[in-house]
Amino acid sequence: MSEPIDDIVALSPEVHKVLFENETIRLLEVSVKPGATVPMHTNPENVNYILAGGTLRLISEDGSVLDVQLAERQVIPAPVGRHAVENVGQSEVRTLCIELKRA
Repeated sequence: MSEPIDDIVALSPEVHKVLFENETIRLLEVSVKPGATVPMHTNPENVNYILAGGTLRLISEDGSVLDVQLAERQVIPAPVGRHAVENVGQSEVRTLCIELKRA
């Protein structure tokens, strides 16, 4: 049985761009326009530096939602667990995301 595609860049290349990658980390530029969505996925351990803030809605597999307000220059880890994302605000959310690769 094959595993589902869960790589965020493969799932949403219009939102996620690889800026750097080696065997231990991957740096992504993330741009989520108002109304844009990212399909259900699981993030590896990571940290995000917010370049431009806004409001993202995280939708869990069970359908529960959490709206997250992001502010410019904020540093946050991504949530643990599977979720989808929707930009429910009026501004484009832009981040730099550093993913730690699993050994």
